[in-house]
Amino acid sequence: MIDASVVAKWYITEADSDKATGIRDLQSAGKIILSSPLIIIYEIGNVLTRHPSFTSDDSVSACQSLLDLGIKLRSFADPKLLGKSFEISKQLRVTFYDAMYVVLTKEEDAALITADKDLFIKARHYCKTQLLSDTKPERLSA
Repeated sequence: MIDASVVAKWYITEADSDKATGIRDLQSAGKIILSSPLIIIYEIGNVLTRHPSFTSDDSVSACQSLLDLGIKLRSFADPKLLGKSFEISKQLRVTFYDAMYVVLTKEEDAALITADKDLFIKARHYCKTQLLSDTKPERLSA
């Protein structure tokens, strides 16, 4: 499971972008299967809209490339998932959309890779969580 803090580094060069793109390349090569809540499209759209170097056309292209990667995008139209996300949001004191990542990570018995240190600290006692800066992409496909 990846969150928007990792995916944003695919398009905006910053600390640990190399690790983030390494994860993307593994997905593209079919060596790993990434998943995320559908809200990631909206989060990335928001990040790109606010970035001064991205035009509307650039943002559309970036979002299309994200969709083309074949990431397993999960809907939250399930009352059970929604309810659990509200609980986790309050329990961990994280945003509702961050809680979605945590709930899906737990449900899929996966690991959440995030560049968000605050989310990492809060979620690591609830689900498997990796901080992007500590992640070695080459070990994910093994």
